Amino acid sequence: MNLFTTLSDVLGNGCTATITIAQKDGIMTVGVLPGNDLVKDAVKNSIVPLNISGTPEELDEGFVAAIAEPIKKTTGLLVDMAAYERAAEEAKAKSKMEEERKAAEKTRKEQYNGYVALAETNLKEQKYRDALKCVESARKVATDAEWPVLDTLERKINETSGSGALFGPADDKSDGKNVTLTQAKGKKQAAPVNEDAEDNDDNDGEE
Repeated sequence: MNLFTTLSDVLGNGCTATITIAQKDGIMTVGVLPGNDLVKDAVKNSIVPLNISGTPEELDEGFVAAIAEPIKKTTGLLVDMAAYERAAEEAKAKSKMEEERKAAEKTRKEQYNGYVALAETNLKEQKYRDALKCVESARKVATDAEWPVLDTLERKINETSGSGALFGPADDKSDGKNVTLTQAKGKKQAAPVNEDAEDNDDNDGEE
């Protein structure tokens, strides 16, 4: 009886085999319960032992042949379950990584667009130094494909400001008050002035 050689052939990766033996009135019952520690699903616990009964002589002669195929099928199922669980975990991890990558890219894009918008706003308000600071901030989060856009914007700022011009640069109204996204956000959230209330206060003073 080549029991262990057979078990080695039919047990899959990570599989176990629990063997129990009982004897009554000269008849032996041998139970073989396949398992797999790599499988987390509780459904594996529903697998019942394969029980073979017979006299010691009968078991010596036919036990290995009787258990080989059933054990092979069961352990094959357990290996498939382990592979499925592993694939599911890998897919979940990849999905989480992809979500994190998309969230990071969304944040980066918002920062880039925000600094470009600030640069253009400062340019319109003749705050040239502030506009250039915003361009530099945008470069820190820009992709290679976005750098040419920033190069063009920087040239536009320098040309408009008259940097390097024969008669000197134009008047620069930079005040450093609108060069970060935090400042810009705070500016948008500032409470609007109630002009009607101010007018009423002025009228009360005139009376």
